[in-house]
This record gives sequence, structure tokens and C-alpha cells, in this order.
Amino acid sequence: MDARAPHAMFRALRGRGGAGAEGGGRSWRRRVRRGVLGLFFLALVAYTTRAAFSGSAIAGERGEAYASRVYHGLFPGPSGTGPGDPSRVAAFAAAAAAGTARGAYRRPVVLVVGDSLVQRGFETSGWVASLARAYARVADVVNRGYSGYNTRWVRELMTHEPDLFPPRRDVALVVILLGANDAARPEGRKSGYGVPVPEYERHLGWIVERYAGGPGSKTQQTQQTRVVLCVPPPVDEEERLRITTERRGMPADLLDRDAERTRAYAEAARRVGAKHAEFVSTADLHAAFLERGAGWEKALLSDGLHFTEAGHALAFETVLAAVPPESKPDRFALDAPTHDALVGANATDDWHGHLRESLGGAVAVER
Repeated sequence: MDARAPHAMFRALRGRGGAGAEGGGRSWRRRVRRGVLGLFFLALVAYTTRAAFSGSAIAGERGEAYASRVYHGLFPGPSGTGPGDPSRVAAFAAAAAAGTARGAYRRPVVLVVGDSLVQRGFETSGWVASLARAYARVADVVNRGYSGYNTRWVRELMTHEPDLFPPRRDVALVVILLGANDAARPEGRKSGYGVPVPEYERHLGWIVERYAGGPGSKTQQTQQTRVVLCVPPPVDEEERLRITTERRGMPADLLDRDAERTRAYAEAARRVGAKHAEFVSTADLHAAFLERGAGWEKALLSDGLHFTEAGHALAFETVLAAVPPESKPDRFALDAPTHDALVGANATDDWHGHLRESLGGAVAVER
């Protein structure tokens, strides 16, 4: 027998945590580590599974069970279970069954995409804020306005950071306003922002098709997303020149924007709208501003580019008028019953009814 064989066997046993006190200790420690890791893995799987199933259960909970649970939470009553008024439970059930529910929060999304004209739209009396008021309680208005952005940068953002934007399945209406920065003069002080007209038209069409689909698109949707494409408004060239020369102290040939160039981008936006007319409505801000007649520049634009309060009001009026009938605010259902449906036609009697239940006796009501 080879003299080295026992030593080789011993080394093999120790390597497997076999014979010897040291080997046994290592084996025990290894088993403990494996057990701890196994328990951790099982706990992680259980947590993930529970979260997934509970999320789907909540999303799927509808009808009477959902209505009863929400109602009892609002009106617990002295016993903690609630009076269970059938008419109120029915009101919640009707709201839960509304056909316009969609999205992570059971409300459809109105997505507004653009540059600073959109970003500033959430300011006091802003046109996007007015949209949010119009769709209050029936849809969530999401502002994705990026000051200084052109269509090229918005497309890149949508491509490389898609989670910044609500998914198409959740969006009922998209409003797009881009072009103010694309129209920057290539020889002006904002030359780094400008995009040639053909490229602007191509990027704008891509953004539209991201939500509406292209002409003849075979993409199947149970709920079609509608798009309102805004034609960018005109600029007050005189004011932009004054800002360039007087405020910035630059030569006049560094003017950043002019009326003629802006008009070319307005025409390009109209072409994109016409190409996708099946699912796109056009809100022509350029025409609407000019139609205000003499003095529109100072009345509607604060610095020759951005909106005054009157400019915001006109933008809101023009955009809302372009929203197709099926996407108007009054076509969406409330996601919860109104307060009068909860308290009944006679709110005073209803309130005393709860008091009566709480006090266990009659309550005198002054008529």
C-alpha cells in the first residue's frame, strides 16, 4: 500500500469537513451559514410573493366588497363596523365600476410634454394648472415640461429615461408643446438650442407616435390615447431684440429668435398634426395669439417668449377647445362618490342620524 494513501485520505476527509474536531467544526459552521442564507432567501421570496399578490388583489378588488370596505372606513360607527347603509355602499360600488379607471392610481393620466412654456404652466394661473383644475377628481395631470429643451433632447430623454414618463397604457390624453427652443437662430446667442426644421418635424412626429401610433399603426389598444399637438406660439421679436441688446449688452446680430423663423416651425408642427390626424387634434397657439390683433405681443407675452397671465388663459382656452369630445373632462367618471351621495339628500338629518346612533336616543332637531 502506498504510504502516502492515508495522508491523502485524511486530507480529503478534512476538505469535506469529515474526520477530526477541526473538520467537524468547519462542517458545523458551514451548515449554520447555509441555513441562515437559506432562511434569508425564503423570507425574501415570501415577501416578494406577498407584495405581488397583495398588489394584484388590491387592483382587482372591485364591486360590493371594495365599496363596503371603503364605506366602513369612512363611517366606522360606535361599534367600529359601520352602519352599512346600502345606498352608500352602492354609491362606492358605482364609482369603483366606472369605465374610465386606468393607471397605477385608478385614474387616467393627462400628460403634458414640452419646454419652459409647459414647465411654467404650473405657475399661478398657468395654463397647465388650469388643465389640472378642469380634470380635478377624474384624471391626474402630469407636467413634463423641461425648460430650455428642444425636441431632440426630449426624444433622447424619452428614449434613455422612459420611466420619467407615464406608460402609454395609463395615458388617456397627451398634450405636446415644443418648438420654442428648436426655433432658436443658429447665428444667435441661443444657437446651441436650435434644431433644423426637418429634424424638428421628425422628432415631433416620433414623440406623437410614442403615444398615438403612426398612420396605419397596427398597435392594438383597448383604450386609445388621444394627442393634442400645440402649434408653438409666435414671438415678440422686438422684445427679444431689446433683451439681447439692452439687458444682455450683446450686438443685435445675436438675436436669439425672430418671427419669420418661428413661423417656419409653426408650419412644421401643423404638418405633423395633419399627418397623424386620425388620433391627433391641433391646438394652433400661433394663430390664436396673432388673432388677438394689435398689441397681442405685450398682452400675451411677458418677455417676448413666455406667457403673461392673459397668454396662459388663451393657451388653456385653445388647448381645451382642441381636446376631442371623448377626452373632455366631463367624459371621465369620478373615482369615488360625491359627498352628497354619502350623506344623503338631507345632510342635517343624516348628521343627526349618526348622533342618534351614537347616543342611543332621539335628538331634537330645530326646524
